[in-house]
Amino acid sequence: MEEVKKIKRKRFLFIFLLFLFVSFISALSLTGLATEQSFPSNVSVNPFQVLVTTFNGDTTNFTNLNESYANSFPNVILEKTSYGKVSFKENLDLVTMAGDDLIVDFDRDFNISDNLIDIVTSNLTGIDKSANVSLYGISYSAPQVYHNGALCGSACTKISYSGGIYKFNVSSLSGTYWLRETPTSTVCGNGICESGETPTTCPADCTTSSGGGGGGGGGGGAAPSKNATKTPGYDFKVEPSFIQLRMRKGTYYRKYLNITNNGTSPLNLKTSVQGLENFIFPEEIQFSLSPGESKYLRLDVYVSASRPAGVYVGQITFSSPHVTHSVDSILQVLETGALFDIRTEVLKKYIPPGGRVRANISLINKGDLRNFDVHLDYKAMDFKKNVYTIKKEDFAIEKYYSNTFFLDLPSNISIGNYIFYSEVSYKGVSASSYDTFVVEEISTFSWFLLILIILLAAYLVYRLYKNNKLKMFSEIEKRETQKKRAEKRMKELPIKVPELPEDFN
Repeated sequence: MEEVKKIKRKRFLFIFLLFLFVSFISALSLTGLATEQSFPSNVSVNPFQVLVTTFNGDTTNFTNLNESYANSFPNVILEKTSYGKVSFKENLDLVTMAGDDLIVDFDRDFNISDNLIDIVTSNLTGIDKSANVSLYGISYSAPQVYHNGALCGSACTKISYSGGIYKFNVSSLSGTYWLRETPTSTVCGNGICESGETPTTCPADCTTSSGGGGGGGGGGGAAPSKNATKTPGYDFKVEPSFIQLRMRKGTYYRKYLNITNNGTSPLNLKTSVQGLENFIFPEEIQFSLSPGESKYLRLDVYVSASRPAGVYVGQITFSSPHVTHSVDSILQVLETGALFDIRTEVLKKYIPPGGRVRANISLINKGDLRNFDVHLDYKAMDFKKNVYTIKKEDFAIEKYYSNTFFLDLPSNISIGNYIFYSEVSYKGVSASSYDTFVVEEISTFSWFLLILIILLAAYLVYRLYKNNKLKMFSEIEKRETQKKRAEKRMKELPIKVPELPEDFN
């Protein structure tokens, strides 16, 4: 009997397990999980991304790429229909270009804008391939291609120019490209290394000038333009009259100047750059203005990534045989990541010849090292880079440092605009900043006015002192009078108060 029960239990357990197995298989079949390809997955995994949201037109479609194809992607086109297009003639390795973050960010690192192709080559490894470049909306009669601040020459081959579209070929695309009008004649000394000029024939225009070192912050103040020569009836003004720019390495900037002929005679002006000729490139070298006519002149400003960071000074000069104006200019080139941040602030902007100019210099140590000695140079210089007074100091810095420093100016220094330049350095790493001040003489009238103001101030102080003194004596006299009256009343009071009769109630 017991054996029969065991057999029944085993049979029940077997049937129950078989039921569970059949139910599980049926459930898998109903949901489609057991049938291959019945419901394909909607999840896709991209090994990298190509960001081109700001591009349009014929721009290549980079979606649904596989890695083997992206390793050698052919016929890449990047276009912004308002500005221009780049068509690569060689395959691009987008996987390598993506780097560790697996993102090719053309939106950030490939800028196509008005008369400009600007590429952050360091972020797009392998972008330096041959390509056809087209710039739209060009109105020059004979454009020249500039690459990284210099005439591109044979490295940029013209393909066509019609309908406002200038197309050229480059063998290795990198950095920054833009166009400007070809000068009608070369002028040695105008700050531009033009076609036909070489370092031998024109070293003033075709050699690299030295610049400052370091990076960091800076300051500045307004300074008027200079007028070197002037003939009656010939005059013009330039706005703004002072230029100061702060740019990081490898960046491009566009600046406009408004030149107005406010004389009574027509002008033929030539544009030249001194001191900043490796950074500032005028759109036109020569132009004419009728009386009352104004012109906006574009300045292309480009800072190569290979330029040392620091403060660069110079002038943009507009000249004719009858009148000349120079616009003082300062360009501060910043490092991408600097060890120091430095600020210079002149405390008094107007200094007489032979006077003392004081400035507050503040330092911020951005590194982790503390209590180490740094070297500070500070000097007074003009916009032609002439140095008049210089000092050097060493001191220890923790996280912050701030102090006031002074420079004594020569008694024979010319009237005009100057720069208080400061540079801090430590083991080859440096940072620099500046502020401007004006040297001017105080006239006899100014001295007379100053003495009059001092005498008037002294008289007002004396009157105030006298009035306060009279008021004080009046208060004392008033208190004495009140005291005497109180004493008199006390004496008039009876010594003993009379008592009431006992039967008063």
